[in-house]
Amino acid sequence: MFRECLSVSINKIFEESWKNRLTKYEIARIISARALQLAMGASPLIDTNNLPFNDVISIAEEELKRGVLPITVRRVYPNGKIELVSVKKVEFK
Repeated sequence: MFRECLSVSINKIFEESWKNRLTKYEIARIISARALQLAMGASPLIDTNNLPFNDVISIAEEELKRGVLPITVRRVYPNGKIELVSVKKVEFK
């Protein structure tokens, strides 16, 4: 009983603290997936003339920072709950 209660509260705390943030693994996955798309010929979603570097990783990072990527992260919690997080709604520091 206590273990279930503790598990539920830990999951709730984790869920609330990461609701509007991405983990470093999610960020790496998003940037690498978008960089691959750009390398394969996809057009950038931002103006690349003002960027200091013009490689696909820098473009993908800037697209992520500006929140223009139409990507959704699917998170599966230990209790089986699934959460969808839109990259457009995530805050970056």
